[in-house]
Amino acid sequence: MSNAEQELVLSVDAADVGSGRESVAAQISGEDLEIAFNVKYLLEGLKALNTNEIQMQFNTSTSPSIVTPLGGTKMTYLVMPVQIRS
Repeated sequence: MSNAEQELVLSVDAADVGSGRESVAAQISGEDLEIAFNVKYLLEGLKALNTNEIQMQFNTSTSPSIVTPLGGTKMTYLVMPVQIRS
């Protein structure tokens, strides 16, 4: 996440499949952060929220993150990050 550029950069690297990178415009406050998730668990939460706009809250790259839908639905999804290996 880049606060200065107001964009979220998503990247994936799968040994047998390949890698990819995509930038998405976002409203970001706070410091830049690099965080990783198991894509299976993140997608389960995003599908359950059933909305086009979400809010993600982070403290550190190793603490749980909160995902909530923007709008009328009152739901919260908690997802644990995974460690990034250098």
